[in-house]
Amino acid sequence: MTPKLSLSHFLKLFLILLFFIDTAHADYMEVTLLGTGTPKPSIDRFGPSTLIEANGRYFIFDSGRGLSIRLQQAGVALSKVENIFLTHLHSDHISGLSDLWLTSWIWQRQHPLRLTGPVGTLALSQHLELAHQADLLYRTKNTNLNSDFFPILAKEIVSEGIIYQHDGIKITAFLVNHYPVEPAYGYRIDSGEQSIVISGDTTFSKNLIKYAKGADLLIHEVAAANSELLAGNSRLQKVISYHTTPEQAAQIFSATEPKAAVFNHVLLFGINERAVLDATRESFNGDVRMGYDLMKIGVGDELIFY
Repeated sequence: MTPKLSLSHFLKLFLILLFFIDTAHADYMEVTLLGTGTPKPSIDRFGPSTLIEANGRYFIFDSGRGLSIRLQQAGVALSKVENIFLTHLHSDHISGLSDLWLTSWIWQRQHPLRLTGPVGTLALSQHLELAHQADLLYRTKNTNLNSDFFPILAKEIVSEGIIYQHDGIKITAFLVNHYPVEPAYGYRIDSGEQSIVISGDTTFSKNLIKYAKGADLLIHEVAAANSELLAGNSRLQKVISYHTTPEQAAQIFSATEPKAAVFNHVLLFGINERAVLDATRESFNGDVRMGYDLMKIGVGDELIFY
């Protein structure tokens, strides 16, 4: 007797079929939101980090708390990661860096880790290497790990423009407004006809709009607070001022018209996620979704969420 497929099983098979059809195209990219959180410790939302797989290469944007754990959950070997790009140097965006760097080396990374970010990235990498000299000594002496693959190869972005171009993949860095943090960058990733933009931390940014126009997928931060809570808290007002409110996000999405927009770095105070989406949709009619840890998005001729 032939078993019958349930509707849910049929849909899963259909998505898998679409996945393999799309991956036949060299410009297909796959996004995994490894962490969609903030400095606040959360078991549901780890620190900000986004993985993009393009043409067999793995790129990570920001390296927040728990990055290595999420990579493991996503089924991606840590040793496969070659490049990390930092949007800025706030602690929640870099606290998972040393774990990924060292743990991937322990598990047989066959290349130095390449790190690209704003001014200060070189000092960060140098001090991390100094801080872990004892670990380098222990592991090379006792387990014969290759010290050639221990270093971090750091590169600092000094101006906007293309910072990576190889095998049909182009990554462009552009300035965003996270003042008083300067500089802070967003990134645009292009592969063939497909493109993804990651905002990093920013308030409303005309420059982001400039670089995000025509992107298939816009991954953007969001911050919101209960109005009564906000009115009586000057520190909270400052925090919200250098992030993007749902209303500002709606303006950005309307101006850039992505196929879909996804919120990450979800910073909420006394307000829930549904209220954030509702506020955004009041003036934006396109596809906007709340990101969550381990959300996967296929970016090809069409976008696939799974």
